[in-house]
Amino acid sequence: TEGLSSIYKGVGPPLASTSIVYTFSFTSYSYFRQNHFRGTDGWDYRNALSGMMGAPLFGIVTTPENFLKTQMQLDNVQSKREELMESKSQQSISQTNQTLQKEYPTKQPSGRFTNSFHCAKTLASTHGATVLYTGHAINTIREAAFVGTHFFCYEGYKSEFRKLLLQFGNGLGRNVNNAKSKSNLESSSSITSLAIPMAGGCAGATAWAFTFPLDCVRAGVQGQLIPPHANEIIQKQGAYHVLKNLWLTKGFWGLYAGVGPSVARAFLVSGSRFSSYEGVLWLCRWSGLTSAGESKVGEEGPGACDD
Repeated sequence: TEGLSSIYKGVGPPLASTSIVYTFSFTSYSYFRQNHFRGTDGWDYRNALSGMMGAPLFGIVTTPENFLKTQMQLDNVQSKREELMESKSQQSISQTNQTLQKEYPTKQPSGRFTNSFHCAKTLASTHGATVLYTGHAINTIREAAFVGTHFFCYEGYKSEFRKLLLQFGNGLGRNVNNAKSKSNLESSSSITSLAIPMAGGCAGATAWAFTFPLDCVRAGVQGQLIPPHANEIIQKQGAYHVLKNLWLTKGFWGLYAGVGPSVARAFLVSGSRFSSYEGVLWLCRWSGLTSAGESKVGEEGPGACDD
């Protein structure tokens, strides 16, 4: 009913903030891990603490980003519901929902906002700039839980995958003849380099699966209808009330509605993201921008990066 472009509604804010957020998260993680918590490879809780330290900082960026994204994605539904509620103020909620279901297949809805910038400008001018930070607390908690799990699982998975791949490479080397022994000598670097995208993908999928209920509550808080007029009071529901309502109406599995696509996306994105991260670290050490003594990657390449 809305066309192909509706699939990409709200894509602007995430694209604009991605580089800022991940620069903050990876930089703060490396800093706190090396200089304060002294996290080690493997399943070390200090890696989770190192990752969580930056959450309050980049939560300042992701709260308005997620708020605008959610408002844009629900814009047409909220606009139509608002029109129905105004014209039929005495109508029950169930009747309103039935009317929505009847009218949507035949009537293309139109939203209040033309794009994310217009959404931000309209809401901020009507209700003040603070409206952009609706749901800031739950969003920051979700960010801290996500990045902590993300980095903790990445270091743990990387260590496990590296062991498995080295064992596989050594076992394969014992079964080949001497003419092919050179490939076994190279396997220490080339085979273990596979551990990085594999660990990154699994870490991203695990972090999303673990924090998805928090993200579901966050979306419920930030997706509430914001009145179009300044004299109307915003009837906000807090994270607790959203969680309670979701639990009572949809049960436990309602908190995981739509988790499949998110986990699949996280696996692909995180795998490439950590590969880039480790590659940049190796280049910095190789070029002398950081101390070579911090890890043993100077001679082995990015596949053996131990950060």
